[in-house]
Amino acid sequence: MSTTLATPVRSVTTVPLWDVVVSRKDLGPLPTDVDPAHVRVARADQVRGGDLVVGYFDQAPGGCWMPTAHVGELCYRALPALHPERPGLLSLDGVIFQWMPHDLLLTVPAELASETYRPGDRVERIATRRTGDGLTQRYAHHGTVVGVDDGTVTVRFDANWLPVTVRVGLVRRVETEHVAEDRAAYGCAHGDTVTLPWRPTARGTVVDLAYGPGAVMTAYVVWEAEAPSEVPVRDLRLAGPLSAAA
Repeated sequence: MSTTLATPVRSVTTVPLWDVVVSRKDLGPLPTDVDPAHVRVARADQVRGGDLVVGYFDQAPGGCWMPTAHVGELCYRALPALHPERPGLLSLDGVIFQWMPHDLLLTVPAELASETYRPGDRVERIATRRTGDGLTQRYAHHGTVVGVDDGTVTVRFDANWLPVTVRVGLVRRVETEHVAEDRAAYGCAHGDTVTLPWRPTARGTVVDLAYGPGAVMTAYVVWEAEAPSEVPVRDLRLAGPLSAAA
């Protein structure tokens, strides 16, 4: 199997059985500071934290290179994870498990498209929590960078008192347009301080947004003076300054 088009970008990884050649027009828009010549072909199990995922190979009949890795997203920083119960099933965005180890992707290695963080930047990591029905929910936990060192960032994650220091490859930048979209659609976004109209003294921080029973959008709120809870977003009101990613 081979895809041969003009202005090729060749893999520098070992892909068994065929040589893959991809054209620039297959890549879709890339960040302005990313050189298309740095795009590589990699198996899903070769992708590492911080790599930029820019496309994948559609293995359906007549398959071709698709310039997006998720519907609605042109590219994203990988935060890979193995499924805790199903060996061989991978997540590359850290939340959705949809890849097999042999699936082929277009990536830019982290060292060829490094991200530079500064204090005040909003970033996210993948965290887990228990839902109301006892299931484990993976979610993007947002936070604010408070320090940067060689290969690490120190982040105060929303609703956490103490900052933590992690490797750069374990976080990615929060896209401000996604925050704006959440706030326009649901009235709040990650990191917002919220209250309840019938209990205005209650204050908490939104750390996750997800669909709950009956396809109702809910916010997982860490309250200041009581246990965290999932609350329908329609019941929440903003109670303080907007989060830094506003």
